[in-house]
Amino acid sequence: MKTRFFVILAAVLLFVGCKETNTDYVPIEAFEPSYKALQGAHGDDYDIEETVRILNGIELAQSQSEDFQTFLEYMARQDYSKVPQEVVDMRVKLLPVLQEMYLLDQENENLNLWSTLGRDLSSDFSQMATQEFEQAREQGLLRGLAYRALSPEAFMPGMMGFTAVAKAGERVFDAYEKEQKLKGDLQKRVHKVRTQYIEYLEDYMPIYDKYMQEWNQLCLVKDRAYLNLYSGEYEATLKSCQEALQRDPNNREMQLIQCMAIIQSVQSAATPTDVAILPANSELTTTTDNITDARLAQADKLLDEYIERWPDQSAPALLMKGLIQAKQGNKAQAFVYCDQAAMEYPRQAERLTDMLSSYRARTYLNNTAEGGYLLSLYQSTMEGFGMFSPNFTKALLYEQSGDVLSAREEIYNHFFRRSNQAAYDCLLSDMEYCEEHLSCSFKQLLPENSYLDVSFKRSSKIMGMGNDDYKLKVSLINRSDKTLENVRVFLCFHFTDMYKTEYHVVRVPTLNRIGGNERAEMGEIELNYRDKSFNDITRVRAIALTDNTICWIDNVYNADTRTNYNPTYSASVAELAGSTSMKQRQHYFESMNETASSIKESMLRNTNISTEDNSNLFKKHSRLHIRLPRIVMMLDPVYVLNENTAPNEDFLQGTVAHLVFEDAPLQAENQLTIKSVYTSYIIHFEQANDSTFRVTKVESIN
Repeated sequence: MKTRFFVILAAVLLFVGCKETNTDYVPIEAFEPSYKALQGAHGDDYDIEETVRILNGIELAQSQSEDFQTFLEYMARQDYSKVPQEVVDMRVKLLPVLQEMYLLDQENENLNLWSTLGRDLSSDFSQMATQEFEQAREQGLLRGLAYRALSPEAFMPGMMGFTAVAKAGERVFDAYEKEQKLKGDLQKRVHKVRTQYIEYLEDYMPIYDKYMQEWNQLCLVKDRAYLNLYSGEYEATLKSCQEALQRDPNNREMQLIQCMAIIQSVQSAATPTDVAILPANSELTTTTDNITDARLAQADKLLDEYIERWPDQSAPALLMKGLIQAKQGNKAQAFVYCDQAAMEYPRQAERLTDMLSSYRARTYLNNTAEGGYLLSLYQSTMEGFGMFSPNFTKALLYEQSGDVLSAREEIYNHFFRRSNQAAYDCLLSDMEYCEEHLSCSFKQLLPENSYLDVSFKRSSKIMGMGNDDYKLKVSLINRSDKTLENVRVFLCFHFTDMYKTEYHVVRVPTLNRIGGNERAEMGEIELNYRDKSFNDITRVRAIALTDNTICWIDNVYNADTRTNYNPTYSASVAELAGSTSMKQRQHYFESMNETASSIKESMLRNTNISTEDNSNLFKKHSRLHIRLPRIVMMLDPVYVLNENTAPNEDFLQGTVAHLVFEDAPLQAENQLTIKSVYTSYIIHFEQANDSTFRVTKVESIN
């Protein structure tokens, strides 16, 4: 009896040993590259950022790949050297299961196990993981984000139950077997795959959960560092960075953020003793590359170490070295670093944003304004916009020295660079940054802002059978008399279920030129955002770039519904710029060699108003035609006649800005209000004879 017991025990141990090590697995040719790639791990010497990137990247690839070959190629390209051994072991354990699916597909032409099982099961597992983490963090993390008071204790991690995953697997397999009506040996082989896959998921879940918990704990600290930085709380930022680097010493984000906090703290009222320099165990030097400020010298040293370690991701570090030189008064050297960063950002963009695959697991960030703001902060660091834009940095330096023309050119260079990068969603953030920090220079790039219109409508389906709700045709209307060349338009869609300030940006095919007062078809775009369609569009804005202008089109015309459009009235002008100080107004007018008074005098002398008969056989019509000096357009104006009427037409021709009002509600005494964030005016006029009017007074109202 005792002998029999030991024989059974030995057999069980042998079985377990084989199961753990997969010693009986021999990869076929198609699986050999993936198997070899998985041999690159080094025990427990892992990087949590890289681990999460691999975990989420592989799950995403498995659920989205169209066939085995695509997925296997992705697996073979990955670097697993910084991933824990147990994660690699689990991936090795998956290979025999996938190989059996692959062989079954090869032997049975119509079986298609990959599409039905491999992709569906992975997608189901990913959805369950996302739901679990969202539920576990919802109260703690989002509350913390809202109040900028994050703490690791806010997240009480939970782990998905084995039963839930097993049921998900059983459900997918049951549906598949019912559809295929398998028989005989084939049914047995599919049943074996079924058992192996569910066993794999049950073993994999605790490991997946373990590293996602570690990642989420780290994210709480990183989030706090970002929010403190952009709130100007530099000492708190450095403390959060220190905590994050204790958890993950190789974290690139936190090394960059700590340097930016040190640099920005020099500009604040803090004294050197107010801010702790990180890392705590590093020696503080008094001068580095002619840098006299101790804090800046320390940041410069940390940036040099960063660049030496990660030269292929050096763009943010180069930008910050430029900021250090600027704070030391070395403008020429600052520009050299900024130019180098500007050249590096496009080349590095794909690599720098690759970690966003780990951010995809944090889908809850898209559910709140705070979360969306946080993602924007991260992306600004990695893609070079906002505070991390080398062009904006140079523009600020130019503007501070009074060189508005050069500042304007740098703003344009920024948008040109960003339009050629893959990620567009934060172009609106770029516009808002310019409005807040570079308003004077930025406004001079928008002279034709009110004279360029965009419209869209649904494309026709194949064979003209109805409309396609996921494809749109885009048109451009130029109401200026200027020819525009190399026109790139970015449509900013606000869909249902989005937060009010959130937009999805799509680039429209480039238009080589559009003449003055012309309309042109730009081409077709496809909606591919979270299964949103034409019927989910609530409003659309647009950004247009030409060879020498940037245009913000706030109202884009929906030609199918004839909504969301008035080309001559944009209340967003005031909303966009916010409150403009008197100093900003004076600076803006000075940059144009104008004053509020000179523009007022020009309107008084050069405004012409007349009526025209536009009648036909059926109805009598009249048109009020107001001709203003073209300089008015530099105000970004909004026109209102007698308090409530907007013009039906608004276009430019030569030295004149034309306004046309159909059947205008005229009075004995009339007024045209010209609203602007800089200075607003009221033009008072009265009838001189049957068809002409006389301007009696022009007054400034702010």
